[in-house]
Amino acid sequence: MRQSLVEWLKGTVEVELRSAQVAQFLNQATVDKLELFNIRLIGSECVRFEISVEQYFLLRKYVRASGGKLKLVGKKGFPFLLALMEKRLWFAVGITAFFAIIFLLASLVWSIEVAGNKRIPSDVIIAAAKEEGLYRYQWSFKLQDTDVLSKKLVNAIPGTTWIGVEKVGTKVKIQIVESTIPDQRELHSPRHLVASNDAVITYIIAEQGKPLVRKNTRVKKGDVLISGIIGSEAHSQIVIAQGTVKGLVWYEYEVSAPLVQKYRVLTGERQSRSYIVLGDRALQISGFKQEPYEKSETTTTTDMLSIGKYTLPIGKMKELEQEATFEERELTVEEAKAESLEQARLRVLAKAGKEAEIVSEIVLHEATDNGKVVMKVLYEVNQSITKEQPIVHMQGD
Repeated sequence: MRQSLVEWLKGTVEVELRSAQVAQFLNQATVDKLELFNIRLIGSECVRFEISVEQYFLLRKYVRASGGKLKLVGKKGFPFLLALMEKRLWFAVGITAFFAIIFLLASLVWSIEVAGNKRIPSDVIIAAAKEEGLYRYQWSFKLQDTDVLSKKLVNAIPGTTWIGVEKVGTKVKIQIVESTIPDQRELHSPRHLVASNDAVITYIIAEQGKPLVRKNTRVKKGDVLISGIIGSEAHSQIVIAQGTVKGLVWYEYEVSAPLVQKYRVLTGERQSRSYIVLGDRALQISGFKQEPYEKSETTTTTDMLSIGKYTLPIGKMKELEQEATFEERELTVEEAKAESLEQARLRVLAKAGKEAEIVSEIVLHEATDNGKVVMKVLYEVNQSITKEQPIVHMQGD
């Protein structure tokens, strides 16, 4: 039978009686209304049962009458638990203090994250939040309601239309929506489109203005390609020249690539260190007396303790350090030339623009010097060659 709450509070003991008169003992105990429960016969001369602490001391005369021997097997209930706690008082105090510290640490604001701001500095937002009582290591229960805090921050920080404040565990996230500033349209003044490079025209289309060159025309840097002055001399009009002009432009580059290249690789040797994390501090607990590698790569993983959806400022961190070394790779002359040419192409396209296209590639000079291949390369590139030139003078003024 299951132990009742009243019996647990009073306390019970489990005893074993060995006697040749087990049946006589049980009959007499029943007659005298002793409350025995969970009675189990173990053979003909042994019985186990449970009895309250209060009635346990009444068993002596029955045991003597049966000529048996009584043995205490187990103890249950609140009195024994209390006695155990008294013996382990400091242990209980330590456990209580541990959970109290965990609760207190979880009640602090350990970090504040600002998101969504582009024009307004995060420092300004954090300073405004501090004025309203929101800052690191502040007690959570001292914070204002998040809706109230959001409205106050909107009023305190110019240039915001909405601010959301959300507390997740020990972190507070401030989400900013900045006021929309209308795009300032570029003020266009009358202008020509002129050549940005010496080139041979490959394509020209004038959307507005007067084209002054044709396809296959050679132009020099600064020549007017599309004029912003249209009409006759007597009836001229100034406009904003617009259009697209492309031309062949030439670039000369000197590039090189070593015949022996070094690469960093991992050897497979590794060592790790463990830390206990408390807030923004880490206490090392393993991996002492390790010899650092001459070259290495280190990766760090952190696992913070959480209770439900709350992340506590307590956790563990592991650093994995892997030994690295350098290996050499020897290139053939052809491989080094290919790398040099790839470098040159990237440099040409970076300068000529995204829509540029390499038409031809001519190696002007090639040599092997001091363990590297040196090349001088000429590139012919088809690209946009226009730039704006304001019209500052008009005939007839």
